[in-house]
Amino acid sequence: MFLLADAYEKSKMKEKAKSPQWLRFKRLDGFFNGLKTLVPVKDHKPEYPNMDDQHDTPPLTVTFSKTPTPTPYVPQPDYRSSQYVSKYRDVKPCYLDKKETIPAPNVLAYNGLPQGLPEPVIGSHKLFGLRDDVCFDRFGRYGPYGLGYSYDDGGLDVGMDTEKNGSDIVWAKTGKIDYSNVDWGNAQSRCLEANKERFHEPPNNTATAPTERTEKNQKQVFQQHQRKKMARTAIVVRLYIGFPWTEHAVLNFRAMISEVSLQSGGEYTVHFLLHVRDNDEPIWADPRAVQEVLDDNVPPEFHGLCTLWSEDQMRLYYPGRFARSFTNPSFSDIHGVYRSAHFPLQHFAQAHPEYDHFWNWEMDMRWIGNYYELFDRLGTWAKKQSRHEMWERSERYYIPHYHGSWDNFTQLVHNQTVASGRRPVMGPVHYPGHLTLRSAKRGVSFLPPTCPKDAVTFVNPRPYPQRPPQAQAYRRHRQYHPPRAGSPDDDLEATITTTTTDPAQDLTTCGIDEDADLITLNPIFDADSSGWVFHLDITGYDRSHPPPPRRASIITASRLSRRLLNVMHEETYRFHHAMFTEMFPTTMALHHGLKAVYAPHPVYLDRQWDLETIDKTFNGGRDHTTSGKGSPYQYQNEYHHKGSTWYYDAQFAGTLWRRWLGYAQVEGPAGGENGEKATGSGETGGRLRGGRKEEEEGTGRMCLRSMLVHPIKWEDPGELAWGK
Repeated sequence: MFLLADAYEKSKMKEKAKSPQWLRFKRLDGFFNGLKTLVPVKDHKPEYPNMDDQHDTPPLTVTFSKTPTPTPYVPQPDYRSSQYVSKYRDVKPCYLDKKETIPAPNVLAYNGLPQGLPEPVIGSHKLFGLRDDVCFDRFGRYGPYGLGYSYDDGGLDVGMDTEKNGSDIVWAKTGKIDYSNVDWGNAQSRCLEANKERFHEPPNNTATAPTERTEKNQKQVFQQHQRKKMARTAIVVRLYIGFPWTEHAVLNFRAMISEVSLQSGGEYTVHFLLHVRDNDEPIWADPRAVQEVLDDNVPPEFHGLCTLWSEDQMRLYYPGRFARSFTNPSFSDIHGVYRSAHFPLQHFAQAHPEYDHFWNWEMDMRWIGNYYELFDRLGTWAKKQSRHEMWERSERYYIPHYHGSWDNFTQLVHNQTVASGRRPVMGPVHYPGHLTLRSAKRGVSFLPPTCPKDAVTFVNPRPYPQRPPQAQAYRRHRQYHPPRAGSPDDDLEATITTTTTDPAQDLTTCGIDEDADLITLNPIFDADSSGWVFHLDITGYDRSHPPPPRRASIITASRLSRRLLNVMHEETYRFHHAMFTEMFPTTMALHHGLKAVYAPHPVYLDRQWDLETIDKTFNGGRDHTTSGKGSPYQYQNEYHHKGSTWYYDAQFAGTLWRRWLGYAQVEGPAGGENGEKATGSGETGGRLRGGRKEEEEGTGRMCLRSMLVHPIKWEDPGELAWGK
């Protein structure tokens, strides 16, 4: 008997030794502590990282016998304050209904944090001015938009079967809002009309404005500033026919529209870019066909937000022959959404000159918090960043508990860059086969006055290994089985040969107070030698030259400026250049000297990683970056992201989100969730955690700091049974 037990233990130890490194770390439980453990932030002791002894779990005590009381959370400026009114035009309130009797509601937050709630280990709240001393539960976040009350009362009939002690406070002032007749498109239009004097007029020449740095342009910008008018931003959510319009999806979009558009007086406007998969639908010719598509596929409240597009429409918009790709791992068409999701966004930008910036958003992302705070704070922070060594900072994950302050991190990046012997990228990048935009031929620079106008970086990529035409089988093998990073046939690392800037010149103020052309939510890495599957999905470039230097950022969610989208548009229609959708915007910013930054927003891990191991794993590429050999985006390394809250296949994101919504989930110790393999045939080896009973008998419902979670493929477990 003892021999059998001993053999079993040895086999388990052997199996554990073979498991991915991150699965060996202890699972964190502090995320699931409820509202009854709420403490002021000064008394909060995170389960992780605990800098005194990160393996000690703080004692958990119940500080409230009943659920504490939340308060309205308003991250927008005080539009009535003398400080705001002295700088900007008046903001008129916006309403859900045409009679202007129902103002946009506020979300509610709790002052304090559940004891033991872990800290984000990648990224930061404080860096952006995101409040980290409050938390959000499901009713304070979504109750104002229909969670927790029935269809008869105008709600969505979800959340009513979860723990809801004290949730009535959410509707104490506003009542339960009836959303059955809300028209969000009309509400946004009325809001903008009431506040139109606040914003700049759309430029007459949409092809160049506001890209050109000319004396006339600078004078116009100065005059606009004197008038205290503001730029506008579009939030463009990419959807598709067949998207499951669950109640939770409706809640998410109601929250987004209310918080970023109505509560900001029209500073942002939400649009849905709806992919019509049937190319035979005459969506650009027949309004009745458009209406039929909407009636069959989109809830009526969102009809007014939709712009329809199809892949055949993109073939008409970007006609002509695109030269052969270096590789095409997905075997997809260049006009298809998988490889070129940016095509319809480029088209959309050309049709909407009223916006200076465009957030490219996905339907399976969620934000715990107020959406306005997210978009506003990221944009404000990005504007303050210097162009000096921005590409080098942006290719690294920022780990505050390991790197220290942002200033310390910036200095560390500088030291590592110097030690590498590489010159920082500054200005547009020229390479063999580089083609010139029309604006550049006219002498227009995308660099602001704070930078040397003639700054250029010259790059000499290594030759691409040519394959014999008959090697079709080999090419297919390589497309299905990407080479390991650093293998001889994948060593395409670009080398900066020279720059026109003086290394002794102080460039630290270059780009400060300049709006970013691109804000990404993951590092911007050098695709060469990274082992990323799509690193050579490059189309239309002269194959007699090596592949051009490239940058990529995983997950397409990002903010793009009008001038970046204009550049992408011109490169597409004039030169027939294209790259995989997560590589094209970043590479165009690199080639043409636009301002691009990675915004290190808060990302959580589900386990008690050693901090040094996090840095070695996520910044394990060339020169302590995410680029080159050892990149976390290497095909064989991507599993490290499964236990995080932000990556295209992060499993912890969905688990944490569903637990926060109040649904039970199957969790470890050995199975089923967050990257762990199931044990036995059809067995998860885990246990059911969370849900109404556990929350009622325990510490109450969860309350989390603001965070992005992605991907969210389903929410209510019933959706799996219903086939939604």
